[in-house]
This record gives sequence, C-alpha cells and structure tokens, in this order.
Amino acid sequence: MTIHLFPMCAFIKHIVFFIVAFAVAILIIQVLIFFIPGDPAMMMAGDYASANDIALIRKELGLDRPFYLRYAMTLKNLASFDLGKSIHTEMPVINLILERLPATLYLASLSMLIAAFGGLFFGIFAALNKGNKIDNGILWISSLFISTPIFITCLILTLIFSHALQMLPPSGKEGYDIRFVILPSFALASRSLALTIRIVRNELLGVLSSNYIKAAKAMGIRKWRIVFVHALRNIAIPVITIVLLDFGAYLGGAVVTETVFAWPGMGRLLIQALAKRDLPLVQGIVIFSTGIFIFIGQIIEFIRNFEKNN
Repeated sequence: MTIHLFPMCAFIKHIVFFIVAFAVAILIIQVLIFFIPGDPAMMMAGDYASANDIALIRKELGLDRPFYLRYAMTLKNLASFDLGKSIHTEMPVINLILERLPATLYLASLSMLIAAFGGLFFGIFAALNKGNKIDNGILWISSLFISTPIFITCLILTLIFSHALQMLPPSGKEGYDIRFVILPSFALASRSLALTIRIVRNELLGVLSSNYIKAAKAMGIRKWRIVFVHALRNIAIPVITIVLLDFGAYLGGAVVTETVFAWPGMGRLLIQALAKRDLPLVQGIVIFSTGIFIFIGQIIEFIRNFEKNN
C-alpha cells in the first residue's frame, strides 16, 4: 500500500513546495523592484514627461500603493495568469511571452538533445578509452567549453561557420528551418554538453570498477551490454538532473545567445524590455522564468525520490 501511495503523496508535497517557493520568489522580485534606485515611473516616462504623466504611470503600475498591497495584488493576478500589460505595446504581458515561447522552446529543446545525447556519447567514449589520447582530447575540449564565456563561444562559431566557411546563416530565424538554429543551439548547449561528458565519464568509470560489473564481465556478458544495460542505469539520475536544470534555464530565456544570434525568443524580449524600461514586461518575464525553473526543479526532485523508493 505504501508503494502505491508514495507517488500521490510525493506529488502533492512537490506541488505545495512549488507554490510556497514561487510565492517566496515573487516576494524577492517585488523587494528588488521596490529598492531600485530612483523612481521607476520617472525612468519609464522619460526626461520630458510631465508630473501628471508620471503620476498616471505610478498608478497604473501600482507604485502608489503600500508594498504589501502590491505583493498581494501580484499574487492575486498570478492566480488568473495575469502578468499585467506592457507599457509600450499596451498588450497583456502573458500574450507577449507566449508569442516568443515557441522560439525559445524550439531552441531549448534542440540544445537539450545536443547536451544529453552528445554528453552520453562522448562521455562513454572517453570512459572506454581512459588515459589515452582520445580521452585526453575529449577532456581538454570539454574544459575549453566550460571555461569559455558563452558570448565568446557564440562569436567564434559565427566567425567560423558563417563568415569563414559560409555554411550557416549568422543570425535570425525563418520558420523552423534547421539551418538557423544549429549555431545558437550548439552555443547554448556547449556548457551543458561539456559538464555532461565529464559526469558520464566519471560516473561510468566508477560503476565499471564496481564488483557487480566485474562479476558480469566474468560471466562473459558482452561489453556493450554491460555499458548500455547495466552501467548507464546507475548514472541516469545525474545526467537527467544537469540536463533538465539547464533546460529550465534555457526556457527562462537564453539572453546572451538569443541576443547574439538575433533569435526571437524570451531572452531577446527581456533585453528589448529593459532597453525600453518596460517594467511590467521585465517583471512578467522574470516571474514566468522563475516559475519554470522552480517547476523543473520539483520534477527533478520527484524523479530522484521515486528512484530511491523503487
């Protein structure tokens, strides 16, 4: 009976934790906005705005209310998926976000697949060639990806594959044409790919040296079966954890990558909102991104707990 009740109890627990964590995150965001130097309404109105215009903006944003009322109103609006209206477009913020979400989801999904399958392939390859030139080369390249800032990776990829070799377009997006997403997805996945390679390699080496794997080898079980059937089951959780966490970050808006490659996703929308001082849009994107990240974190915890109890 306990086994059957665990998934439901764990699910309810994670939902409650998500709601509490999200409410705390909203509180932190509201506090940061409250302590922004200067008057946000004056910054948004511009240098030549009249006092009446500034007062209208303050009222529209709720800046004329006490802090606790603004926080309570934000939670109430979120319950109905209301993130407010953009100051510049006067469109609902949630609509603007949902317009950009498919592009970000497309980019993030491809990046996640590159990080997951590329990390597994090269990590296994490095582990099976421990100590030789292949292993050292894979480790060196992964270290390079980890230590290189993402905007440098974006620029190098653009210079090589767009300008020097002229193989891929340097920026933009045309429907779901795969050519436009290759460079930004690889740039976005580069750090996750490198970390996944190292995790798979190190975890696999540890598993392959365990007694039950040695016993499987002594029984004459083929090497590929030992690796792909027995060993990989023990390293699945660490790989899933890093890939899903980075996927949550991608969905939250890959600001640098989307800006460099002019990718019309949520990250670029955030930069445009900041440039226009569109506080409701900035706040809406941050809240939406935070919710996604916390939600994916709870999915990871649920998977871990389920694995421990089965």
